[in-house]
Amino acid sequence: MPELKLVAARARTLAPIDLELARGEALAVLGPSGAGKSTLLKLVAGLLPCRGRVMIGGRDMAGVPPHRRQLGYLSQELHLFPHLSVRGNLALALRFSGLPRRDRAARIEETLALCAIAHRAGRFPATLSGGERQRAALARALVRQPRLLLFDEPFSALDPGTRQRLWRDVGALRERLGLAALIVTHDPAEAAALATRRIALEAGRLRPA
Repeated sequence: MPELKLVAARARTLAPIDLELARGEALAVLGPSGAGKSTLLKLVAGLLPCRGRVMIGGRDMAGVPPHRRQLGYLSQELHLFPHLSVRGNLALALRFSGLPRRDRAARIEETLALCAIAHRAGRFPATLSGGERQRAALARALVRQPRLLLFDEPFSALDPGTRQRLWRDVGALRERLGLAALIVTHDPAEAAALATRRIALEAGRLRPA
């Protein structure tokens, strides 16, 4: 069963898209600005109205809100709450998870360690380096144990050295967890570092990369 399946899925400027993503596979969607890459991710995440079908883990996502789609979403903005510590941001992500408080605390500490940000758990986002903020955002995305990760060029604002280290670490972590990922980027080097397969998006249509 595919982890992600799109059947004639379309929204805004996207032509109908058919796409399958297997468990553990990382698919990079390459294309220039305006090609529809972010629109594709928002369609999968439920942030845009969708015609056609989006299926995650074999379940049709029609009518399923974004927070119930078992997704981890990383974008350029990161969306860390500035008034909360790194640990507080993860706690907020788990607030309505249904987990008992003790289990939530254990999950948070495990995820902080997994993303190599435990040593900054009590710090606020504004006091972190760019790479540390990315690790904090990744930890928040993973703490709910998603089955699919969505990457909307979250590393593009970082300096080259930090960006390459995160490519390596995030790619290794994704493989270790066996998570599927849909990655949109305009950078072939990023696609090569993070993805197991590549395709192109041009003017809202998928093409071979």
